[in-house]
Amino acid sequence: MLNPLILFLVVVIDRIFGEPPEKIHPTVLIGKLIAFLEKTFPSSNSKNKFRDFVFGSLVVFTVIFVVFVISILIEKIINSIENEILKDFVYAVILSTTIGYRSLLEFSKKPIDYLKDGDLENARKYVQCIVSRDASKLDEEHVLSAAIESASENITDSIIAPLFYAVIFGLPGAFVYRAINTMDAMMGYKNSKYSYYGKVAARLDDLANLIPSRLAGILLILTAPLYNGDIKKAIYGFLKEGNKTPSPNSGYTMATLANALNITLEKIDHYKLGNGKITIKKSYKALKAIDIVVFVFLLFYLLLFIILM
Repeated sequence: MLNPLILFLVVVIDRIFGEPPEKIHPTVLIGKLIAFLEKTFPSSNSKNKFRDFVFGSLVVFTVIFVVFVISILIEKIINSIENEILKDFVYAVILSTTIGYRSLLEFSKKPIDYLKDGDLENARKYVQCIVSRDASKLDEEHVLSAAIESASENITDSIIAPLFYAVIFGLPGAFVYRAINTMDAMMGYKNSKYSYYGKVAARLDDLANLIPSRLAGILLILTAPLYNGDIKKAIYGFLKEGNKTPSPNSGYTMATLANALNITLEKIDHYKLGNGKITIKKSYKALKAIDIVVFVFLLFYLLLFIILM
């Protein structure tokens, strides 16, 4: 099992320093590999559905193979370091590049800060950077909703899932997860180009997030009293509204947090989670909940490590 100290260092390093430079950022490098393979094995824009499926699958499994092999080699190099303290530190630094804890909070907090200052226009512009919907005409409540939807959904993608796979499979697990998640972000669209070409990428991402998303939702339930949430309503959100989003996974954290804080998270014409009024104050509480969930995840893992070891 992964040393809990390494996991703690991973979170601290990312929380303090944030994302690494683009030139060495794993997600950016994986994205470049995907883009290269897409040119090598191009989509036919659904003119040949079978070929699109085969070529898209080829891209997916090539990326996974390359990332897996490289991460295995990196792990072997790190494990060859004789000094245990230095080895654990280097391992933590490399592993920290697979999570986006600080960036998640910063990007989600910025539009809330703008609204706190009464600047709806800049809040709309900033939230547009983190959501796909048209934010140009959103009112204050829907800007807040978009920010908290993004934050709560990405508890899984940016933090819990990579840490979860690191705990089970080490460095390769976290990097392969990041590769799958990046492929879904680039290829998992339901349009003429990616409907068949990106099908495997999308389904793999759904599968990879199946357990982490529900784990994150359960952590939001257990920690509800710590962020002034209602634990009974959190349970209701998880059980009754977790499956109301188009994604089979993202709804579990969104619905749990929305109901726990008695706020409404709504993407117009797509879904509506929770039933209360979302406010700036409650939006800050939602971000506080993320910090608490990460801390409790680390604490639970430490306890599990002690019990099993």
